[in-house]
Amino acid sequence: DWTHKAEFCSPFQIPIPSVPAFQPSTPIPERLEAVQRYIRELQYNHTGTQFFEIKKSRPLTGLMDLAKEMTKEALPIKCLEAVILGIYLTNNMTTLDRFPISFKTHFSGNYFRHIVLGVNFGGRYGALGISRREELMYKAPVFRTLSELIFDFEEAYRRCWHTLKKVKLGHCVSHDPHSVEQIEWKHSILDLDKLTREDFRKELERHARDMRLKIGKGTGPPSPTKDRKKDVSSPQRGQASPHRRNSRGDRRPSGEKKPADSKAMPDLNGYQIRV
Repeated sequence: DWTHKAEFCSPFQIPIPSVPAFQPSTPIPERLEAVQRYIRELQYNHTGTQFFEIKKSRPLTGLMDLAKEMTKEALPIKCLEAVILGIYLTNNMTTLDRFPISFKTHFSGNYFRHIVLGVNFGGRYGALGISRREELMYKAPVFRTLSELIFDFEEAYRRCWHTLKKVKLGHCVSHDPHSVEQIEWKHSILDLDKLTREDFRKELERHARDMRLKIGKGTGPPSPTKDRKKDVSSPQRGQASPHRRNSRGDRRPSGEKKPADSKAMPDLNGYQIRV
């Protein structure tokens, strides 16, 4: 009966993950688990095609608009998109501190880069993100210190036969989705080839103290929003970004030449873990 065959030819409908919604009484750790489930349900992008172009120099408000678009499209993502989504989905968790953590590793003659969103709630550290490897993404907020969290990632890399070479730590991200400030992606750059184990630990704890001090002092007057300043260009090379310290001595030198972060696509292509 040809009249009934059309119904069997309809395309298979793939369910779109639902953006998590929370009751005010939902504990922060449970919210983080739900956010991570949502990121995981979007799935890792194995296609080789970047669905969303993320320029790390864009103001936070622009990145949050992009994150909203990601939730509507519900396409597979990679680690940098997961960080932007993690920020977007935790903006209303004002007691949660969020900061980017980038890793550079070496395996079989090649270097690989990965990034997650570090979190701190109630003095306990964890992470949100996505990766080909289960152990290189979500970490529940149970680590007592930042160094414990980073050492856990290092051990996970070791199990994948990767050697951790460098860690870059950003400062806490504003909870204001309309802020025109830029995310500070690499306030501290730690080169493991130049640090002893104890010095590495001390530098991680120094960064954690810097974040606590910055939060304790506050960020001063509210930053301009897109309602007040609609066309905002990126700071020129000679200018300091809103959160970055003026002294170059406050950041650890990488000791390595690399392309400027403003080149978005090479930066995105670097965030891969192939084991």
